[in-house]
Amino acid sequence: MLNYQTLFICDVATGVVYAGAMVLLALHHPQLRAHRWFMAAALIGLLRNALLGTLGVLPLVLSILLPSLCNIISFFCIYMGFRWAIVRRPLQSRLWPTVLAVELLTFSTLFLSGFSHTFAFSITPIFALCILSIQVLRRNQDPEMRTVVRAGITVLVAHLTLIAIRTPMVLFRYDVNTSGQFRPARQDPFWLATLACMMFVSACFFVVYLWFFEREMNRALRLQVRTDARTGVLNVRAMEDEAEREVLRAARKRTALSVLAIDIDFFKQVNDTHGHAAGDIALKKVAEQLLSQIRGGDVLARTGGEEFTILLPETGLTAAQEIAERLRSSIAALDIVTEAAVVHLTISVGITMHLGNGDAWPLMHRRADVALYRAKRAGRNCVAVCMEKNWAPTPLPGVVEIRAER
Repeated sequence: MLNYQTLFICDVATGVVYAGAMVLLALHHPQLRAHRWFMAAALIGLLRNALLGTLGVLPLVLSILLPSLCNIISFFCIYMGFRWAIVRRPLQSRLWPTVLAVELLTFSTLFLSGFSHTFAFSITPIFALCILSIQVLRRNQDPEMRTVVRAGITVLVAHLTLIAIRTPMVLFRYDVNTSGQFRPARQDPFWLATLACMMFVSACFFVVYLWFFEREMNRALRLQVRTDARTGVLNVRAMEDEAEREVLRAARKRTALSVLAIDIDFFKQVNDTHGHAAGDIALKKVAEQLLSQIRGGDVLARTGGEEFTILLPETGLTAAQEIAERLRSSIAALDIVTEAAVVHLTISVGITMHLGNGDAWPLMHRRADVALYRAKRAGRNCVAVCMEKNWAPTPLPGVVEIRAER
């Protein structure tokens, strides 16, 4: 037979294990913001459970009011954790935190004034936060997260269902009245059974937290493999994967696809004159400037020492030329502040397009390089185009001389 004391001890003990595990993971991986919110939810939930066990021992302010406030704040942390896991940005408005603060203040005021049925004011924001969390999870577009997102939605729905079952019982059978007296439900079998179900759902929440943590770690590792450590943009391997995908899509849907090959002019002089530390800063600043000038669906990668490649999906030649010229002029006007000096750089840009069926990424990449060589041969700090299928790459005069000397 179910016993409240046993359930309480088990609830607090498992809560300590859950919260402890979350804290350890958060300390080792502080960069995962979603997990930090989940950790906060676990810790606040543990405090709530511990305070609920003092019912009948401590004043109602500590055994009912404070746990109710903790419960609301805990679900706000859950919502923020799911938001960071899916949307990956903070709240754009202070509306929801303001509404939450007003709700907490209203509930506390009504409770302390002895108003009956205050439970309704504490459970309403939890309903709302669960629904908001479900809406956030449904915005997921990452196939790798699909399964864990479904698990999160299932747990939230289960929690909402249990709340809907328990709420009438609290309101009409075990409510705090105006005199401050409370009739505990510790002997009610149905109450204890639903409490046990709530404990099971809490365990499921913990599993979902860990599952999201595992997905986030995998994502971070994939990002590390695909990212250039010096500039933060994609590396060669990632660009090849993206390019193959975009070429296939352009051929299948018969949409335009342009490529920009970019080289920083005389970049070696920066390293020779100001040192490699200044060169690294300059390289990163150029990458940041390029990234700020392209669209969200465009792909930027560092594909050489001072070379970058940009994929422009659904972009024709005229638009690609306009983008290339905008990039060229923005870099030329950029003041790059390093510890040694303020550096000014220019770039040369080569442009090509996907020329229809049979035009693979290696051919496009070579044409973009040919166009880049043409820009360099024209004096650098300019834009050139190569659209010929049967092109004949002409080496730079300097390259010919070096080979002749050898």
